[in-house]
Amino acid sequence: MAAVLVAGVTPGVAAARVEASEGPAVIKMRVGIDEGELDKMRAQARAGQKVGPQQQGRAPRTPGDDQRERQPAQKPATAEKQARATEAAAERVTKRNPGAVTAAPPPPVLNEPNRRLLDECFGAPESAPGMGRIHNRFTHCQRIGVEAEYWTIRNGVPVEKEGTTTATLELFTQTDDKQRRARQWARIQRDSVDYDWGWWDNIWLAPNVPLTIIGQCRESFSVCAASGGGVTFPWAYWDNQTTWQSWDVYNKPGSGVGRDVISYNHEYVELFTDFPPFVTIKRGESPQRALRCDSATYFRHGTTTYPHACVFAEVTPRAGFTTDPASNYYLVSLHILQAQDAPNQTYPRLVPDGVPPPRDKRIPGKYIAGDENAPGLHRISPQLHPTEDKENDAHKNGACYGTGIYADLYRDIGLPVPPDTSIPDECDEYPMGSTLEGAAHPDWDFSVKAVPRSHNRAAGGKVRVYYVDDRILQWDYDLEDPFNSNDRFYVHVQ
Repeated sequence: MAAVLVAGVTPGVAAARVEASEGPAVIKMRVGIDEGELDKMRAQARAGQKVGPQQQGRAPRTPGDDQRERQPAQKPATAEKQARATEAAAERVTKRNPGAVTAAPPPPVLNEPNRRLLDECFGAPESAPGMGRIHNRFTHCQRIGVEAEYWTIRNGVPVEKEGTTTATLELFTQTDDKQRRARQWARIQRDSVDYDWGWWDNIWLAPNVPLTIIGQCRESFSVCAASGGGVTFPWAYWDNQTTWQSWDVYNKPGSGVGRDVISYNHEYVELFTDFPPFVTIKRGESPQRALRCDSATYFRHGTTTYPHACVFAEVTPRAGFTTDPASNYYLVSLHILQAQDAPNQTYPRLVPDGVPPPRDKRIPGKYIAGDENAPGLHRISPQLHPTEDKENDAHKNGACYGTGIYADLYRDIGLPVPPDTSIPDECDEYPMGSTLEGAAHPDWDFSVKAVPRSHNRAAGGKVRVYYVDDRILQWDYDLEDPFNSNDRFYVHVQ
């Protein structure tokens, strides 16, 4: 098997707040219809005439569409804490370590969903009950039931339920790595609509009732906005077509904070039947998905840059390494595995050999499913963090080669035999030198080991690609509560 880097892909919910956090197992909406108008429609049906409104296509967006659920932007630290706790709880609920997909730049956002991503996402298990599938940091999909109750209204009060229409809603959302936006697609799954209005109304009335779907964002207009109006078709039309309807949810840079202009918002779709003589009493809403948007300037592959992007915030990213000998860096994977699972067997030692150690070595970065408190890693770079980068390198050289300003610090506890550069070997360190938790971090330990230069450089190249493909932001000291607000990632060895 070829070596790959993977991104973790599970959202979740606090077990004690399953219904509130997961969203409904079924989207429920309630619609009223004037009793007199209902009698007219039934009379028309008996006379063989078309009944009810036959509204089709995209309706204008109304002021009300932009006024519902208007909330201020979340603080990055708050959003980050919620996302981590959410994922951990989901893994406890599902009692499994969910699968992962290869981290890769998302395909361009087009008018239709990407067929490969569509098949991959809907073909994988749900990330958590009722939450659909957060496939990776750029993709979400969900099939969820819809239940629409229709009531007669007398003097403005619902008095009698006339019928229930049920269906399956399909949602697919892809975020962008060129703009601060997410494109939502929605449709009713073909042949999923059922009517429970009575045999006559099931044939002549219920299929002609219109259903409107519209994309929305939860936060205030200063944070995000959804483009496009509602799409309205009779239930029978929705049930017999496969066309996807789409909306764009834009996040506004003015709502962002920090060096990378980070902002959070939530996207969802609404369902309703507001078309005379129908009036929706309770709109249906899909579960809301959290997005993190940024305008970091340092993401690039070659000459291609990715200056803006949004990703799904309820994903804990993890770089995956394989120990398969077919990979060109598996010896680095074995070193990481040892550092994570048997840190006391690694160099540098805490004390010289033969001296009882005062404690166990503590090396961060291992992905532990369901543990939102597991210590992760944070990305740095020579350009933005020159001091930390230089110090990581100096400590590595002292522990591995016995050279540099920290040579005495690691005397008798560093690597007994330095890498033989004539073979050629190199020094591999974990956590990586490109992380805040690297060799110089005062609160964490690290490991060094001699590995073939080809393996070390291949692994380093994979990590650099992973940072871009999974949109790992670099550490920002100025964010509120930086250890919760900054991107945290893990390394998962399989």
